[in-house]
Amino acid sequence: MQESSKNPLHPAIMEKKISGKGRVRLEKIRLAVARCIKGRLQPPCRACEDVCPVGAFRWGVPHPDLCIDCGLCTAVCPAAAVETRLDYAAKLTAVVAADAPSVRLACAKSAPDSALPCLGFLTRGILWAIASQREVQLDIGACRACLPAVHAHLAREAAAVDAALAAAGRAPLRLLDAEPAAREYSRRDFFRRFRDVAKEKFGQGDAAGGAGGSAAGEHDVGFAERMACGTASATHAGTASAEAGDVLPPDAAGMGQDSMFPALTPFSAPAWAFAHGAQPAAVHADLALYSGCNACGFCARLCPHGALQASVEGEAFVLAFTPQLCTACGLCTARCPKSALRLAASPTAKRWRIPLPRCKSCGTPFQPIGASAICRACMEG
Repeated sequence: MQESSKNPLHPAIMEKKISGKGRVRLEKIRLAVARCIKGRLQPPCRACEDVCPVGAFRWGVPHPDLCIDCGLCTAVCPAAAVETRLDYAAKLTAVVAADAPSVRLACAKSAPDSALPCLGFLTRGILWAIASQREVQLDIGACRACLPAVHAHLAREAAAVDAALAAAGRAPLRLLDAEPAAREYSRRDFFRRFRDVAKEKFGQGDAAGGAGGSAAGEHDVGFAERMACGTASATHAGTASAEAGDVLPPDAAGMGQDSMFPALTPFSAPAWAFAHGAQPAAVHADLALYSGCNACGFCARLCPHGALQASVEGEAFVLAFTPQLCTACGLCTARCPKSALRLAASPTAKRWRIPLPRCKSCGTPFQPIGASAICRACMEG
């Protein structure tokens, strides 16, 4: 039996109690097929499937009912194709925005006053972006018993960041790996936590109840009304369920923050780290350009995070590389028609200038499409 099953207040247990038949089932995760690169690589990318500790991804299809909001899939997805109900970017920005000499990264289980969810979404790029500017305390003590997969992931990322910090002559991360003392939960604590999780999943209640609970002897009428309206509207929309009695929510895309079905958002760890001042370091991937590039720019169009940017300046093709945004997905190296790109070590920002090839028909400089040797004008003429 897993360790989480011993804790009556563990989110997985709480959600099982409030997501039975006849309840409104919220969508926790969704895969943005347009951004997913699984079908563009050989062998196909299976990062989300391999890392998920509960098997919420099967054959590239997410199963929201199994998701426990650990965040590991968002950390390892090279294309930020996993959308979740947790706004990791906003929560992390709020934590690091505080004007303090050090930043403590801990989940609510390790630090009850923390605004961060499970720390599985953290990557070495994020840790480097923060630790290269301020002291970082990374508390992973509770992860060992709660989710060993998250503990192992964070330990690996912290080790990589420590190596980069040592090379830069900075102090390593303060890794807090002591397991917290066991807590005793009373019956009142259990039902208070049950109520809080229910409100978080299905709505925040009315003005009186949402501020801190209903008055003594009164019920949260606003919460009950919203539950009834939400169930009725979803049923009226004709949304079918895999299990009899369940009511699936409508598509959350485009819904506002006040909706009981919050919109799912993607999280790009490289983009967040780059926006917060990350500099090239050993924690990032690197790219080398070899002879043979024909200036087609196909690599820049494929790059999911914009680590490669292509432009034409006069009769030269300019390819710029930003290692902080690279996730080493391998799309550029695998799909380059001339096999001119290779992943390398010692990342640095690069800017290559490649002379544009000349059309074999008319002799004018042009940017080819793939391995073509004839310009578009000659093709159409």
